[in-house]
Amino acid sequence: MATRKVTIKDIATEAGVSIALVSFVMSNRDCGQENYRVNRETAQRILEIADKLNYQPNNAARMLRSGKTNTIGVIVSDISNKFFADIARCIEDRAYKHKYTVLFGSTDENPQKLENLIEVFRNKGIDGLIVVPCEGSDDIIRNVAQQNVPLVLLDREVEGAEASSVVLDNRRAGLQTTTALLQQGFTRIEMISYAMSLSNIRQREDGYKACMTRAGLADNIHIHHLRHDKLNWMEKVVRDAKKRGVEAFVFATNTLATVGLTTIFRNGWRIPQDFAMACFDSNEAFDIYKTAVAYVRQPIERFGTEALDLLMKTIAQKDRAERSASSSRVVLTPEIAGYGVSDKAAKPAEKEMEKSL
Repeated sequence: MATRKVTIKDIATEAGVSIALVSFVMSNRDCGQENYRVNRETAQRILEIADKLNYQPNNAARMLRSGKTNTIGVIVSDISNKFFADIARCIEDRAYKHKYTVLFGSTDENPQKLENLIEVFRNKGIDGLIVVPCEGSDDIIRNVAQQNVPLVLLDREVEGAEASSVVLDNRRAGLQTTTALLQQGFTRIEMISYAMSLSNIRQREDGYKACMTRAGLADNIHIHHLRHDKLNWMEKVVRDAKKRGVEAFVFATNTLATVGLTTIFRNGWRIPQDFAMACFDSNEAFDIYKTAVAYVRQPIERFGTEALDLLMKTIAQKDRAERSASSSRVVLTPEIAGYGVSDKAAKPAEKEMEKSL
């Protein structure tokens, strides 16, 4: 037999107060407010009775009253990618503390899919969006930003979009990875990157080129651009590099590093004896292959918490009709770790980097 749903009237009857008073107290709690503008003891007694009776608010009715769903959308390039999966989990945990539910989606670097996800999420009444832009989505992102939709860009930026963002200092990261290889004595260092015009990728390439130039190795600069859906071309790149005497690679992403590492070992070569490598983020493959790799440690938790906090701030500004509020840009500092990296060697390198930034 189904149990009858507890109503505000039931709480009012047991508490001996009016339905209007119970509704006022419960609405304030749902909005995260503690100043109920009524006797605190009375408000506390109402809340305790509601918990005892297991009162569940009518979310549909609340949404109609407030125009909010306490739901946000998070769209990344690939939720199965550990980097984005870990950030997504941080966002979800922090959103829960704000009493928000999170809807997730992946674009697979497809702008049409991104546009469709944004439309679906908006039709569900989400209060705001956290988005990792994909290539070809600049106009889509700018359009969303112009429509007064609370929006935070994550990991990548879009020029001309009036939206807050949380990004890594990618140029510094490109400098750090290249410096780690130079400190090990390698000079014939090439970079393997994506054939994409994404802001974070281009900035990492700029860091690599700046570092090689400062070291007097501009003639050795070589960036291989692979399509994200044609990673099997890695085989040709690595084999050709071996013939030309390339000593080390900087991989622009963790995914590229994993494919590159697998390719190197499949050909019977070793790291760092045949090729040294530096990349972004640690990887289980490094442990599986028992290899030594220098890598940039990205502040995953700060990516998630900063993005969520910025979105909550933007939503609050919209609620207060602060349409002219300026956007914020949070730039996170990378750290280099792993093989060939020591505090003594890193300090002078950091000072040299400051001159290049």
